[in-house]
Amino acid sequence: MTENEEKYSSYFDHNKIIAQVLSLFSGFIFTSITLLLTRLNDLGDSFAQATLLFLTILFYMTLFVLINNLEMPFHYIKNIPLMTLKVRPFFFLLVIFYLFGASTVMMFLLFHLLYLSLVSGVLWSAIVIVSIFSTMRRFFQQALKRNWNIRDSK
Repeated sequence: MTENEEKYSSYFDHNKIIAQVLSLFSGFIFTSITLLLTRLNDLGDSFAQATLLFLTILFYMTLFVLINNLEMPFHYIKNIPLMTLKVRPFFFLLVIFYLFGASTVMMFLLFHLLYLSLVSGVLWSAIVIVSIFSTMRRFFQQALKRNWNIRDSK
């Protein structure tokens, strides 16, 4: 094991465990939202919609923390291994996260919950904007600071 691998292997292992737990937790919350939408008898009930809104907010926050956690190694580690220096796959991963969060808005529209869909759409838009101004901005600054070739697709 090289010296750089020894310095960062424990951090990457810890970061990997956090990402796995957050992914599992967000998947559980998404499944809960889906099951509640399909199994509840009266979706027009205010308590049912409040529960769905609470789970949706929790889901959005979990996705935001997961996105932020995936960016942290780029921000805090000076000597990043060469295989992780490609920028484009990280941007594609963020687009997938953004679409995954927007799927709850589409599910609420599918079940004719217009107001819940509007509220969750506004909340998700706010999360995306905060993510762009925090996580994406930090990642892009690191790409410019370290002279990563952003246009390189290899």
